Amino acid sequence: MTGVAVVDFGGPQGPDELVPFLTKLLEDVLPGPGPLKAAAAPWLASRRARDVGRNYEQIGWSPLVPTHRRQVDALRRELGADAPLLVSGMMFTAPTMDEAVAELKAAGVDRIVALPMFPHYSLATTQAAFTFLHQALVRAGMERIPVRWVAGYPDHPDYIDALANTIRTGIAATPGPEDEPLHLVFTPHGLPLSWVTKRADPYPDQIRTTVRAVLRHLDWQGPSHVGWQSRVGPVRWLEPSTPSVLDTIAAAGARRVCMVPVSFAADHIETLHEIDIEYREHAHRAGIPHFGRAPALGDEPGFVRCLADRVRNAIATPDRHDCVRCLLPKGEDHRRQTSCPNCRFSFPAYLRGGAA
Repeated sequence: MTGVAVVDFGGPQGPDELVPFLTKLLEDVLPGPGPLKAAAAPWLASRRARDVGRNYEQIGWSPLVPTHRRQVDALRRELGADAPLLVSGMMFTAPTMDEAVAELKAAGVDRIVALPMFPHYSLATTQAAFTFLHQALVRAGMERIPVRWVAGYPDHPDYIDALANTIRTGIAATPGPEDEPLHLVFTPHGLPLSWVTKRADPYPDQIRTTVRAVLRHLDWQGPSHVGWQSRVGPVRWLEPSTPSVLDTIAAAGARRVCMVPVSFAADHIETLHEIDIEYREHAHRAGIPHFGRAPALGDEPGFVRCLADRVRNAIATPDRHDCVRCLLPKGEDHRRQTSCPNCRFSFPAYLRGGAA
């Protein structure tokens, strides 16, 4: 029996979840040894909660987990009568990875498909979620059960179709004269530059793949741009930043923009506050009066079809091995190597069995 663990980020649905959410997040991202991070994270989380909490209150707290549940329900319907067991596991809030694994164990599964709600593979998202799931499997004594790790799907036709539909919706809702040129600003979550230059994170390449594919799908003839959002800390991040893109196009005369949250499968703080409030205000100050946004994917039918296709593919080809970075099929020797022989991307030992 195969079970599918649908893995996601998580998000606080109310004030009681905020400090635990931030604590777990900081324990994951802070540098240094584990005991030091475990000691520092609760203190830092309590300090950050005062400012971050105000932002969450403005948006009515995070809708990510309820949206995730709707997405999984839609996926179950799309898979139909033969749908495998679907369980949800979040990195930083309930339902946790341990809860997801407990459901799989209780059902007696002998194979697992790990399905990420991140269209683009990154060390910070998909691989982090996979690591959380693997650790939960180890804690449950299930580490020997074969897992099919589904990699990114940045140019899957159904995903691109779904993204195009959200962009059409965003364009239709963007105010301003229709004869005014409309700028599409793709605004994926950013990433420290060193993750790309030193660790070969495939995320920015996969984002660019998606942007090219959806512009072709739309036959978009207008101006388009990519800006990386959500920068934090003093280190260099991917450039240009979203605010700098808005400044640049405003200086060139842009007056009408539609933001496209290309890396987000569900609305949360980065879309509802950072884009809808902070970037809207930034655009207006820069001289762009007409500001709109494409909705996040949510349970857009094409996105659900994409997820269903990835699940069916993973179940039908349990022994296939693909590199999570270059997405190319590998031979049996791939299982025994610590890095991809094609692109040299290094991956954890538990991923050597391959990704879908």
